[in-house]
Amino acid sequence: MIYVEASFRVVPGKMKELMEVFEKEVLPLSNRLGRKLVGQWMISIGTLDTVVDLWGYDDLNHMQRFNEARAKMPEFAVASEHLRALIAYEETRLMVPTTLSQIK
Repeated sequence: MIYVEASFRVVPGKMKELMEVFEKEVLPLSNRLGRKLVGQWMISIGTLDTVVDLWGYDDLNHMQRFNEARAKMPEFAVASEHLRALIAYEETRLMVPTTLSQIK
């Protein structure tokens, strides 16, 4: 498995709206295309108004297939537009577990 950590700095006052868009639009489409949400967190100490997602993929090919399918899906483009209006800053990182990781 490989993992992508996606960190979103949410426009102040828009957290509830972002979570609704994520739950009703982004997550169902992601699930349909085979992307796995491993976890999601809100930052309560540090950089506030931040959400961190951890997405799991079988391997780099799985991630590439997801990205290609997502790019061809008009519904995903609409959901992404809705999210972008609520996000001030985004950062993503590709992470590969070590032998010591509890998540493989």
